Amino acid sequence: MTTATIKIDTALFIRLAKLPSEIVAYIIGFLPKCMLPELLYFPPIKEIVVSTIFSDVNIAEEYLRDKASDVPGVGYGICYCDYFKVTLDDLKRGIDQWSIYPRCIYIDNVEDFQNVCDDFPELLFKAQSINGSFAGDEGPNPEPFFKFFLDLNIKFDSLSLSNFSDPLTVPPIATSIELLNASLTNYVIPGVKKLDVDAGSDEMETQTYAFSSDLENLLLYTKRSIEVTLPQTLRKLEVYAFQSSVHFISEEMVNLEYLTIQLPNIRTFNETGIIAPNLKELNVRCDQLSNLEELRQFQHLKELEFGFCNYPFGLFDEDSFPELESFMCWGCHISDSEDCHNSSLIFPRNLKQLAIECPGFENVDFTTAMLPLTLTILHVSGLSFNDGYLGENLRYVNVQGSSLVFKKRFIIFPMVEKFILKADHLTFESSDFMYHLPASLMHLNLFACEQGKMNPLAQKVKWPSMLSGFVFQNFKINYETLKLLNMKESRIEEIDICGGDIKTLDADLFPVSVKDLSLVQMGIEEVLGSFEDLENLQKLSLQGNQLKKISPVRMPVSSLSFLDLKQCNLRLISPFVVSMFEEKNKNVKLRVNATGNLNLNVFDVRRALKASKGLSLNVNNFDKNLIEVSKRSTRLCCEYELPDPYFKESEMEEEVVSVSDYDSDDLYNGSGFDPDEEYMGIIVLSK
Repeated sequence: MTTATIKIDTALFIRLAKLPSEIVAYIIGFLPKCMLPELLYFPPIKEIVVSTIFSDVNIAEEYLRDKASDVPGVGYGICYCDYFKVTLDDLKRGIDQWSIYPRCIYIDNVEDFQNVCDDFPELLFKAQSINGSFAGDEGPNPEPFFKFFLDLNIKFDSLSLSNFSDPLTVPPIATSIELLNASLTNYVIPGVKKLDVDAGSDEMETQTYAFSSDLENLLLYTKRSIEVTLPQTLRKLEVYAFQSSVHFISEEMVNLEYLTIQLPNIRTFNETGIIAPNLKELNVRCDQLSNLEELRQFQHLKELEFGFCNYPFGLFDEDSFPELESFMCWGCHISDSEDCHNSSLIFPRNLKQLAIECPGFENVDFTTAMLPLTLTILHVSGLSFNDGYLGENLRYVNVQGSSLVFKKRFIIFPMVEKFILKADHLTFESSDFMYHLPASLMHLNLFACEQGKMNPLAQKVKWPSMLSGFVFQNFKINYETLKLLNMKESRIEEIDICGGDIKTLDADLFPVSVKDLSLVQMGIEEVLGSFEDLENLQKLSLQGNQLKKISPVRMPVSSLSFLDLKQCNLRLISPFVVSMFEEKNKNVKLRVNATGNLNLNVFDVRRALKASKGLSLNVNNFDKNLIEVSKRSTRLCCEYELPDPYFKESEMEEEVVSVSDYDSDDLYNGSGFDPDEEYMGIIVLSK
C-alpha cells in the first residue's frame, strides 16, 4: 500500500533559510513533529531541523508516525505529537551521524527503559531532561529502575505512574510526579517540587497525606474524604473534591500565591483553614459557598474566578480588591430574588479583564454596570440590554445574549481591536457606526442568530487598514448593501456573510486579500465575473444558494483548496471547476463539497473527476453507480444523505441523459482504474 506525500513549498523554505538561525529554529519548533524528516532534504536548514528533532524525542520500539493528508489544505494538521518518535536503534544511528544527543527524552514503558539501560546507558547521562511514564496494567513493576536511578544519581524531570494496584515506593529521583489510580507508601519525597495526586474513589477510611518541605506545586483530585497536611513551601495548590470532604492542616502560608478549590461541602472560606495573606490568584468552585465577605481578606489578588457558585453580588465596591486585574465568573447561579434584579454591578476600580458567562444573567440590568475606566477586555454572555454603551478604553469586546439593542449614538470606541456581538436578536437603530470604525479594529463580528436589524447603508464603508476579519450574519442584505460594504477597498482576509437576497453575485466586489470567503444563504442565483483575481483565496463557501443554472465560473485554483457547494440545488459540478481542466492547472488540488444536492448529474460528476486528477469530491450516497466508484476511489466520497431543501421542489429534467450520451473513456471509474493516479490500497475483489 502506498501513501500520499505532501508537496513541500520549496520557495517558502528557501526564503526561510535566509533568516537568522535562531529565528529559523523558533519557527521550525512550531511545525508538526512528524513533518520534520521531510525537511532534511533542504540543505540550508538541515542542521537546524536535526537540532529540533533531537530537542525532544520519544523512544519507543513501536510507534505510528502521522502521515500527511491528501486532503487539500490539511497536510500535517492531524499531527498532535509533542515529541519526535524514534526507535532506540534509529536514535543511536542519528547520534553517530550528527554527534548530538537529545536534550529531552521521553520513555513510556518499563521495557523501553530496560533497553536503554542495557544497550545505551550513556544516553541517560547525556540528556538534560528525562521523563518517564509507567502503567501497571502494561508492564512489570518499575521499582527496580527507581533503585537503578538512585544508585547512579539520575533524576526524572517528570515521572507519571498509573494503574498500579499496590502502593509504590519512590525514592528521591524525580522533580515532578503524577499519580493516576496509583498510590505511594510515602508521599514525603525530598526534592519533589510538583505533585499531582488522584486519590481515587474507593470506599475506605479517610486517607491522610503529608508532603516534603520541598514541595511547591500540589494538585489533589479526590472522590473520597481526605486529610491533608500542607507544607508552608507551597506556591500553588489545586484541590478538586467531588461529594467528599477535605480537611486541611496548615499554618499561615506566606508563599501560597495560586489557589483553586472545588469543595462541595463548605459554606464559608474560613472552613478551609487556609491562611494565605499573599494570594495572587483565587479560583473558587464551591456551589454551597455563601459567605463571600471572608474573601475580602485577600487584598493582593490579581485574578479572581468563580465557577458553579452563586454570583457574588455585593462582593465588590470601588475600594475592594485594589490590585485585582481580572475577574471571571462562569456557570454561576443567578438568584431570582428582587435584590439581584435591583443590584448594580460594581467592579474593582483597577480591573482590566471582565468575563461573565452565567445562565439567567439576562434578568440582571447590565445597563447599570459600573465598568472601570481601566477595563480593556470585556466578555459577557447571557445578557440582554437596550442601551449598548460600552467602556471607552476597551480593546477586546465579546458580548453575547438573547437580545442586544444599540442606540443611534452608538459607536465602536477608538481603542477597540476585536469587536464581537452575538445575539438571537441584534438591533442597531442606526448604521452610522459603520462609517466611524476605529483605525485599530482588526476583527468585526456582528452575528444575529435569528434576526439582525440595521438601517440601510447610505454611503460606502471605509474599512480600517488593519481589519482582517468580518462576520455579518442574518441581516438580510441586498445587492446594494453588498456594494456599499465596499469590501473591494479593504484588506480583509476572512469574510463571512450569511442571509440575504442579492440574486446576482459580482465576484469583483471582494478584495484580493481575502483568503476565506463565505457567502451562505445569500439568495445567489447568478455569478458575474471571475474569482481568478482573488489570488489569495483558499476557501470559498456558497452553501445554501440557488445555483442550478449557473454559467461556468473561473476559480483561482492555484490558491483555492476547498469549495463548499452544499445544498445549492446543483445539477452540474463542471461549471465550478472549469479552471481545473486547463493544462497549466493539471497539478493543482481542489476539494469540493457538493453534499445536499440530490439532483446532481452523475455523468457530469464522473467526467469532471476524470478530466482533473487533482479534483476531490464529496457527494451524498444517492446513486448506486457513484457509490460503487467511491469504493475504488481516494477522490470521491459518498456520504450519508444530507437533506436537500430543493429536491421536492425541483422539477424532473425534461431531457433524460443516458450513458450513451457520454464516451465511457471520459468517465471516472476510481483510482484503481487510472494508471496515472496513485492508488491508496483499496482492493476490489471480483466475484
